[in-house]
Amino acid sequence: MSTLTMSVTAASNSKKSRAPSLSFSSLPDEVVLKCLFRVPRCYDLNLSLVSKTLRSLVRSPELYRLRSQLKSVYLSYDLYQRGRLGRSLSYWITFRPGEKTTDYQLADVLPRPSLGSAVSVGSEIYFIGGRSVPSTELCILDTRSGHLRTAPSMKVCRSDVKVAVGLVDRKIYVIGGSKEDSQVEEFDPETQTWGFAGEEKLKCESWFSATLEEKVYMVNWDGRVSTYSPREGVNNEATEILSVGDNVKFLCVVENVLYACFKWGGLMWFNTKLKVWRRVVDRDGKDGKLELYSFAAVKMVEYEGTIAFFWPLRNIDPNKKDLTCKLIALDRVGEEISGRIEWSGIVATLPHNIRLKDCLVVSG
Repeated sequence: MSTLTMSVTAASNSKKSRAPSLSFSSLPDEVVLKCLFRVPRCYDLNLSLVSKTLRSLVRSPELYRLRSQLKSVYLSYDLYQRGRLGRSLSYWITFRPGEKTTDYQLADVLPRPSLGSAVSVGSEIYFIGGRSVPSTELCILDTRSGHLRTAPSMKVCRSDVKVAVGLVDRKIYVIGGSKEDSQVEEFDPETQTWGFAGEEKLKCESWFSATLEEKVYMVNWDGRVSTYSPREGVNNEATEILSVGDNVKFLCVVENVLYACFKWGGLMWFNTKLKVWRRVVDRDGKDGKLELYSFAAVKMVEYEGTIAFFWPLRNIDPNKKDLTCKLIALDRVGEEISGRIEWSGIVATLPHNIRLKDCLVVSG
């Protein structure tokens, strides 16, 4: 090999050795941020230790803004163990349905209070009223920090039996939950204050509630519907009952439509003009009761414009259960609403001795 060839080869090798290697941090900030906002917050500390650039991006307002637009399902469950005299611990799992099963995140054991109704406002979860004993307590879980704090108490003791909770105009309304007729209370998350919504005393006879069109819809076991509006008060809808013996199991609102799952009738939607329940059909216009709804489902929630059902299935390991999810996409066809299975699969593997409790969608 000539001296010239050796020199060219050495120079080439020297340039290769000096060529910068591509890395994650060498990408534009906007690209890195779009990757980081899908990473669970529990990894923020580890990311901050990688480099000054990542530390700056993790703490940036832009990442906070991106994450605030991302919604996740927060599902709590009790884990019962023998020898604890019936005492239960509350665990939380967070995930986004439709993604890989490895993308779910088991949260730390959180001191979920033994209270009744739960409602999410932004990134916070509010626990309202008592379970076994009527209570005036209000506790707030900050899902970003995992911190649970006590908030100002209600004026009326309430339980989770026959109580309606709704979010209207960014305020939480609580109806019923007491043995006697009581005034409706409203809580303002911004000022952290309670107040009575009016002087009228009411008694809630419904077991399910959801917010639709600035009203709290209250649904009884048999499908009877009543509404509460801060402006109009309570209005009992002349609802057509589907069949004797059928009862509501779940309730949720998707894109300004009220949906309910009946034990035998399957997935229904409420026609607010005709005051009747209509069955959600499959995409071919046929009865979608068997295809769209699992009778084993124990939780139902709106997620990104779809309905998400959850239920536990036996795992090969007798000490575990697979948490299964089915996403139902919905479309209006004329005077009917059709549904189709958009995704289904196992989202988590949990201990066998669980009981699902809260199922909420939380932003950020």
